[in-house]
Amino acid sequence: MSFTSLQILSIVESKAETTTSDYDSNTLGIESVDSSSLRVLNLKRVVYVGECPGTVNKQAEGYFVDYETPVKEDHTVILQNFARGLSPNNPPSIKKDYDNGRASEKIKFKLSNKPNKVYLSMRPGLNPIKYAIIDETNRKEKKVVKSGVFMLKVRLLDEVIRRDKEWGSYSNSYYCPIW
Repeated sequence: MSFTSLQILSIVESKAETTTSDYDSNTLGIESVDSSSLRVLNLKRVVYVGECPGTVNKQAEGYFVDYETPVKEDHTVILQNFARGLSPNNPPSIKKDYDNGRASEKIKFKLSNKPNKVYLSMRPGLNPIKYAIIDETNRKEKKVVKSGVFMLKVRLLDEVIRRDKEWGSYSNSYYCPIW
């Protein structure tokens, strides 16, 4: 069996794309304490079972990093989440400074299906994150330094707690505690 030069070139190109995307996944993404990968974000959640079931979504914190594009004075980064279940016309987004240290300002993440000013809304599973690093040296003429999309996998770390009704002597009835 012999390969034509076109087939060999195609094989080499696909290997190069795989290597590039592997390299990119190690140099760009979200750095957080709970994950060793820039492409995985672990969100903690409390799941109550028993007579008073429910869930409480916790928030996580992290930083946008791009080791190929160092931070620089007057640079910012804008992140937009285009995950399934979020509005494509008004995607959750957040703007952070990218001008000090080796990463962006701290970003808060939370499981949600609508935009929020404090944190970047996330969905379980894969979240396509569109990013833009912007040079705002000239406020009237902002320049995009680098932009693109990376896939961020959101994993839920569930802590299961039994929560049953408690007797309230003041109300003389059972109630569900709010802890």
